[in-house]
Amino acid sequence: MKNNMMDQCDGCDQCDACGALDDYCDRCETDFFLLIDRLVNDVQRLISKVVCLRYSLSWYLGRHEGEMLRCDVLSDLHGDYYEQSVYQRFVSACYDGQDPMECEHYIDNLLKLSNGVGTVDF
Repeated sequence: MKNNMMDQCDGCDQCDACGALDDYCDRCETDFFLLIDRLVNDVQRLISKVVCLRYSLSWYLGRHEGEMLRCDVLSDLHGDYYEQSVYQRFVSACYDGQDPMECEHYIDNLLKLSNGVGTVDF
């Protein structure tokens, strides 16, 4: 029974759709990687928006609450995707082993946003 995305191929008869990415052809693997990349970009954008909103909100709260929120503006933003073997393969194949959720440019941008520098288009 096919019950998740990894169990379904879009009609490529080269794949053995048993649920493991190892059994998909290169074209299907590339399609999965493109989807994961788009999802990572969406998550990065949403996290950036959350950081901006938390920072902005902190100035409307009481002094103590605002300071606490500014201290925690980067807390609990995303899960640990790297534990997933498919995500590890994606990072290895598409980003030379550097997790895009931890790349220097992205982290630097989040740090700036957490200090009220820069914006994210809503």
